[in-house]
Amino acid sequence: MTADQAIIFAILGLSLLLFMWGRWRYDIVAFTALILAVISGVVPADLAFRGFGHPAVITVAAVLVLSRGFEHAGVVDWIAEKAL
Repeated sequence: MTADQAIIFAILGLSLLLFMWGRWRYDIVAFTALILAVISGVVPADLAFRGFGHPAVITVAAVLVLSRGFEHAGVVDWIAEKAL
C-alpha cells in the first residue's frame, strides 16, 4: 500500500466513523474530508471542487432540499397518515 492510499483510507475511515456517530452534519464531515485530502496533497487543489458541478451531485442536493421542504411543510406526515 502506498502512502497516498493509506492517507485516503484513513480519511475515508475517519469520515465513516463521524457519519455513524452523527454528532456533526454530513455536509461538514464530507467537506472536512475533502479539505484534508487537499491539504495532504492526495487530491490536487485545482481539481478538488470540480465534482460539485456534476449533474449527479446537483440532483442529490436538489433531492435533499426538496425532502427537507416536504418534511417541514407536513407533506411527509400527510402521506404517512394516508398510507397507514
